[in-house]
Amino acid sequence: MTFSRLLPLLLLVPALTMADEDRNFKLTSENFKVGSLLEGSLLENASKKAIALDKSLAISQEPVFPLQPNTLYLRYKKSAKDYLWFSGEAKPEEYKKLHAFSLKGNHLSAREVVGLRLYASRQYKAFQDEADIYFDAEYVYSPRVAKLLFMKNGKWQVLNESVHPGLVQIKSDEKNLEVVSLNAKMKAGTRAIYPAENGVYVFSFSAPDQLPYVDAGVLKPGEVLTFNVKFPVVQNSVVEISSSSQAVPESVAATSSSADSLLSSSGVVIPDFDAGVSSSSGVSSSSESSDSMVSVSSKLTVSLEQVHALQVLEDAESLYDIFSVEVDKNFKRIDTTEFSKFYPSIIPAESLGLNNSGKVYRDYVKHYNLKRSEAQKIWREKKLGEVSAIYKAFHAKFDSLQALPIEINMLPVAVEKIMKAVDTTAASTDSSMKSLDSSKIESLVLRFGTDHNRVEVSWKGVVERFSMDSLVNLLASGDSTFVTTLFLVNNKPVWVFKEGTLVGRYQYRYGRLGFRVGDSLYVGKGEFTLPKHIAVEKEVIDWLKSGGLESSSSVVASSSSKVVDSVKYEPKFNVVEHPSRGTVAIIDSGSFRYRGKVVSMSPFAIHTTEVTQEFYHKIMGLLDSTKRNADKSAFKGPNKPVQNITWEKAQYACKVLGGDLPTEAQWEYAGRAGSNDGVLWTMDDVMSVGKYAIFAENSFKRGKKDGAYGPHDVATKAPNAWGLYDMSGNVTEWTRDNYFAITFTIESSNPTGSFLGTNKVIKGGSWKDKVKKLNMTYRDDEDPRYWSDYIGFRCVFPLERIIQEKQ
Repeated sequence: MTFSRLLPLLLLVPALTMADEDRNFKLTSENFKVGSLLEGSLLENASKKAIALDKSLAISQEPVFPLQPNTLYLRYKKSAKDYLWFSGEAKPEEYKKLHAFSLKGNHLSAREVVGLRLYASRQYKAFQDEADIYFDAEYVYSPRVAKLLFMKNGKWQVLNESVHPGLVQIKSDEKNLEVVSLNAKMKAGTRAIYPAENGVYVFSFSAPDQLPYVDAGVLKPGEVLTFNVKFPVVQNSVVEISSSSQAVPESVAATSSSADSLLSSSGVVIPDFDAGVSSSSGVSSSSESSDSMVSVSSKLTVSLEQVHALQVLEDAESLYDIFSVEVDKNFKRIDTTEFSKFYPSIIPAESLGLNNSGKVYRDYVKHYNLKRSEAQKIWREKKLGEVSAIYKAFHAKFDSLQALPIEINMLPVAVEKIMKAVDTTAASTDSSMKSLDSSKIESLVLRFGTDHNRVEVSWKGVVERFSMDSLVNLLASGDSTFVTTLFLVNNKPVWVFKEGTLVGRYQYRYGRLGFRVGDSLYVGKGEFTLPKHIAVEKEVIDWLKSGGLESSSSVVASSSSKVVDSVKYEPKFNVVEHPSRGTVAIIDSGSFRYRGKVVSMSPFAIHTTEVTQEFYHKIMGLLDSTKRNADKSAFKGPNKPVQNITWEKAQYACKVLGGDLPTEAQWEYAGRAGSNDGVLWTMDDVMSVGKYAIFAENSFKRGKKDGAYGPHDVATKAPNAWGLYDMSGNVTEWTRDNYFAITFTIESSNPTGSFLGTNKVIKGGSWKDKVKKLNMTYRDDEDPRYWSDYIGFRCVFPLERIIQEKQ
């Protein structure tokens, strides 16, 4: 044996004698004792913990992932092998004393760290880990030390301390207090946010019979920001202010602010009765006092009884329009000077350390004005009497009628055919629906309603179990037994205003499209598209984001009011179909934890699958016959990966395409797709290896007589989060790096492997391997001159080359 081959073994001996196995430094679910109560020293010291522990309620549980936001978790070491796991609210003063370690900053996940023993020193033995460790969804905390270490892959690794995130809390004696965090996530039912990054926090506060308002404050790193909530008090229809809320350390002053009209969830507009703002009839009452509201009941033709008797939404809308006009003409304004004197003011941008034109401050001003308008409405309603009661009746009536589903029978006003030809842009349109060429129709685009009508929508799709040719003929025939039906989830149109004036009400909650032929109903499968003037409304945007209702059709927004030629879907992965280099995934720059060290990676492109035999033949076809390498795969098939290929021939094929074999770091970064786990199946609720990988259990162990024996066609298993297939299993893959048993250093940016060693690193495991070798962090090696029926490859390319050629 040569000295160069002996050297790694000599260097490995002391490492093996000094290192404990990783399993002694890890925890499993069996280590967590479920059902244990507070007792012993933990009970005695409960008041000193950073988590609120109630003796009668605190019961140890097994960790459940993902960890919940605004919840603090304590991992308490009871003995060398037994741990307790508690969850609860953080105690602000104790919480800010903890040493914080960011999971994101250390490229670790909560699931991963909870299963690690954490230490204050490298000198400690496996059982000498820290007794108290706190966790939340984003940080790990130590009450004792500013540096934590853990053992992974036989090496000590360091958790670097981060800036403490701080905590935001709400204090109030109001039992029915409703708190809404306007710019940060806050767990329902709680009155605190942690971990909280430093910056501005904005909340709205409301409670029954109280005037709602918005408050803001500044959280400094590692501090506790407290909002003390005190509402203005309303007594006998006269509003008095007791005190404003106060965010500690930032206080809120009081000034006046204009209020806009309020649009309720059902679409009912509560008009603005502020002094000095004229109505459509030109009435102004800036000189009126706060008690100068003149009610002229005899001039109102709309009564509560009429509103309660309404059964049809369109009738309710018509009556409401009449009522609004009458109110505007017959009721003078209230002088709101009194309101402006006591309502808490808007906080100046400079007091919050913000810019007037910045998004955070503009959002704060927006929410402040909305809540001020809502508060003014409550104050005003106490003076409006009958008018207020009728408005509330309309509100309740709209809520009940709009909650009902609706079916609308109507024929499309335009039909567009999408043909099956290769050139999918070739389609003919005939808005009169006469003389339609119905041959080879792939799908239809149907447009319903006219511009700015109550129903205005287009639909693209197909009808299963019904001939598209026959459907086109029925649409053109005018047959009375044929009906198209729009099924809406709710009969709730969006009310669209322009400069304060209602300009239209438009349906948007489309669920599916039906085609009735006689007594039979055929349901279309496709996608609705809303015109732009409807889709831009916030109510519509929010409904679309929520997913609406699962059905046979989805609803999307159009970039114009015209029927679109085709439906554009947002790609699930950033994948490019390159004409000569094959299908590649675009891998963006980033950083990840690689072999115990956080490294940064430049962007690149990588094949989404292992190089198939069919694609390999195309590569060789680019060369002169004297320069081609034959495909020696043992298991033949155009979509099976190439096997029996040496490292040199694999790299040669990649270079023919203008690429190379991936470095081990590139391969692993792309394979793990932003995860610290080396396997994909641990991220699923059902941990099924076979969902992602071809390996011994579903291939090699089947035996040679079984059709599943050997490598399978590529991309038959689920991809990773970045669209790459078979990164675990099928065939193990060559990488560019040299293999050496001892790693002396790893570059902090784009690691390229060892300078020593003659073998090459192979990754991913194969159809012959057990689960252990499928882990993408596992590294094996092979002589570059060797070939086997379980070794294949994929290529990487400079991103610039792919992007330029794509353009």
